Amino acid sequence: MKKTFCIIVLSVFLFGCSQGAVRVSIEGTVTLDGKPVDDAVVLIRPEAGPDAGGKTDANGNYFIPKNEGPMPGNVQIMVEKFTKTEKKGSDRKMSEVFTPALPPNIQSKLKPFTLKKGNNKIDINLDQW
Repeated sequence: MKKTFCIIVLSVFLFGCSQGAVRVSIEGTVTLDGKPVDDAVVLIRPEAGPDAGGKTDANGNYFIPKNEGPMPGNVQIMVEKFTKTEKKGSDRKMSEVFTPALPPNIQSKLKPFTLKKGNNKIDINLDQW
């Protein structure tokens, strides 16, 4: 009886662990003034589950693979971009300073979207953000 119980518990545990949360992939292009936005971070904040994010390349394209993506459903999307400059401090050491590179009405603004199961294509035109 004890052996059967252990086998059942182990089977349920193994089956349950192999059933991960359903996640989705997201890809698209980020533009501003009709031009691609490179080196920006696209952050996805779902109602349930962990946040996800991706970085744009030189052509403004981003991709969040399914294994790193959020769960389907309602999310809020934010785009951020920072420029890094070095600044000499009072102790003569160089420190990095990050300043927002997008207009204030766009930087870190959340916009709602709904993600479907599977692959999602979301092109982000920041002129309409």
